[in-house]
Amino acid sequence: MNSHRSFRISAIALGLLFFSNASFAGETRRLTLAEAVRLAVEQNRSLKIARLKVKENEYKKDVAHSAYFPTITNESDALHISELQALNVPPGAFGTVSGVPIPAVNTNLQQGKQTLYSSGTTIAQPLTQLLRIHQENRAATAEIASSRDKLRNGENEVALQVHALYYGILVAQMQKKAAEQETAFASETLRENEHDVQGGSALEVSEIQSRASLLESQQAVLTAELQIQDYTTELNDLLGIPLDTQLELQPEDATHFEALSKADCIKAAWEENPEIQSAEATIQKARAGVAAAKTAYMPDVTAFARHRYQDGVPFLPRNFGTVGVSVNYTLWDFGKRRANVRDSQTQLAEAEQNLERLKDQVAVEIERSYNKVERTKNMVNVALQVAKLREESERLAGNQQQQGLVLVSDVRQASAANYKAKADLLQANLAYLLAWAELQRTMGRTPGAQGQ
Repeated sequence: MNSHRSFRISAIALGLLFFSNASFAGETRRLTLAEAVRLAVEQNRSLKIARLKVKENEYKKDVAHSAYFPTITNESDALHISELQALNVPPGAFGTVSGVPIPAVNTNLQQGKQTLYSSGTTIAQPLTQLLRIHQENRAATAEIASSRDKLRNGENEVALQVHALYYGILVAQMQKKAAEQETAFASETLRENEHDVQGGSALEVSEIQSRASLLESQQAVLTAELQIQDYTTELNDLLGIPLDTQLELQPEDATHFEALSKADCIKAAWEENPEIQSAEATIQKARAGVAAAKTAYMPDVTAFARHRYQDGVPFLPRNFGTVGVSVNYTLWDFGKRRANVRDSQTQLAEAEQNLERLKDQVAVEIERSYNKVERTKNMVNVALQVAKLREESERLAGNQQQQGLVLVSDVRQASAANYKAKADLLQANLAYLLAWAELQRTMGRTPGAQGQ
């Protein structure tokens, strides 16, 4: 009685899950792998942020480039002075005329005005600073290159994630079909064992075992269904489309790709891998930083021309101009410049070590991915042979059932085994494709973008 009740509960749970999926599913969208990769690269938010980072660094380069040219500035003031200095002229300071002193009385002459106005416009061109500005522009250019390499690396990573989820959904769908065939086989076996137990030709334990097998196969169907839902949600998020979108994915056939030696793969990775290229750009930036730090030992020499208007300052005309050169030099800074140079040199050494580390790491990843491609290729060949044998076994079982030589459950079992073999073949094919995609990503190429 308890076993019958468990079977009914499981069947109801399976039905409710399928009903809820049909009721709340969003729109269905057909996708190929190439379309999914393109959509993810275009719409993924992390990649949008990376593209904005590239633009940000391009604007920073524009800022650094503008320092090559003169700047025009204006400085204006309106001032009120609390007290002015007066020039006292005593009587007769300038002599007498016809006995009359000039001036006749004590006179105070105010110097300027208590409220005065001043406005100066200056055009200044840096001279010796151009050496530092040049290095800053080199650093900005390297930063742009580094951000573009990081963007390309992000695109490759997203493309690889799309491959993994896309293949994961296809495998889970095939596993679900295989589990459904296993459920059909287990159901038929249970029916036959129930008939045999009622007829007295079999023990009740065989019925219990058949019922347990049926429940296990139903659980496998539910597990595959949940896995499909999880993968679909993750892929929708990666593609930037509504999370409830139902995906109809087109299967990918495994093909033999361009044959490359392991040494060629490592060479290509060192030349094209965006992480390595970003590390090389970081070295260029660090070298520019060392050169810029050394320019601090040079004086800042600036040529300028200035026009000034004033009202209220004594002994100066209202409009006058000045032309000259200003020199600014730090005589002593208690080792600050030396510390900055050493700091920049240390950053350069770190960048060079990081490049060597990345090259070693990429070589290890190439070794692992290359071996994985070879192993999965062999797995495809083995799975293909198994699938052919299982298909022939199903055909023979069908013929023998028509002749009354085997039971219906035997045919169901052969069908279930055939579906499982097909699922294993698909999984092997997709594992081979994913291994190749991983190798492409390590080589610095976008998975799926190269010819197959």
